[in-house]
Amino acid sequence: MHATSAGISFLHAEVPPHEDETLTGPCQIGVAFSAHHEVQYCVSGRTGTASYAGGAVVGTAGDPIVWSRVREATEALEIYPDPELVRRLSGGLMTWPLQEALVGVRDPVVLAVASVLRRAHVTGDSLDDVATSAAAHRLVAHLLVHYGGLPARTVVGTPTGHTRLTAKAVAAIEDFVEATLDGGLDGGLSLDVLAAAVHLSPFHFARAFKQTVGTTPWEFVTIRRLDRARILLRSTDLPVEQIAARVGLGNVSHFRRLFVARTGCTPARYRSAVR
Repeated sequence: MHATSAGISFLHAEVPPHEDETLTGPCQIGVAFSAHHEVQYCVSGRTGTASYAGGAVVGTAGDPIVWSRVREATEALEIYPDPELVRRLSGGLMTWPLQEALVGVRDPVVLAVASVLRRAHVTGDSLDDVATSAAAHRLVAHLLVHYGGLPARTVVGTPTGHTRLTAKAVAAIEDFVEATLDGGLDGGLSLDVLAAAVHLSPFHFARAFKQTVGTTPWEFVTIRRLDRARILLRSTDLPVEQIAARVGLGNVSHFRRLFVARTGCTPARYRSAVR
C-alpha cells in the first residue's frame, strides 16, 4: 500500500490465476491492466460473468465484489480516495461517489490516473505531493460527476466549457485508439489523426484532451500501447520485435526504452517474471 498525505492511497497487486474466491473490498476504484475472459463475480447477491480487455475499470460501492474462476493472471491497481476529499469536493453531499459496482467499464480518466500511480510504483519513482494531490482531485471530481450524479458546476475543481471534451468525444477517441491497436497500424495514432476523429483542430483537441483526461494524447496512446505489449508478453511467445510492431512502435529500440522507463525493466525481464 502506498499511502500519501495528498488525498489518495493505492495498492498494486499481481495475482496468479485462481479458482478460489477473492474480494474487491467496498469503496474503492481501480483498473485491471490485464485482460479477463468469462470471470465470475458476485456483488450484493447478484452473480454474473464478465469479459473485458486490459485497462478496464472495476469499482465498488457499499458491498464487495467476490471473484471466482479467474483463469488469467491479474495485474491491478486499487485506489482509495480519502473520504474527506470526496466530502469536500462534493460540497458535503457524499463520502463515496459510486452508487453501484463497476465491472469492466472503460473510463479513460480513471485509467490515466491509475497508470500514473502504477508507473510511480513499478519504477520506484515517488510522486510529489503536488502531483499526487492533482491526481486525487481529478479522479474524485470525475467520479462525482460521472458516477455520483452531481452536476459538474457543483463539484469543486471540475473544468467546464470549451477546455473540456464531451464524454461522447472521449469515448470516441478511446474506441479509435483501441481499434487502431487491434489492427497493429504503425503511425496511425498521430495528433492530427486523433483530432480529426472528433472533428477538432489539433491545437484545440490537445488542450481539451489534457484538461479532460489528465494526460496528453501522446501519453495516453503510449499507456495503451504498453499495456497491450504487457498482455502480449504475458500471453504469447511472440518475439519482442513483433510485439513492438503489433502495438504501433516499429522501432524496437524506442519500444524498449519506453518500456523500461514505464515499468522499470526490459520486455524480456518482464516476460520472464510473469510467466
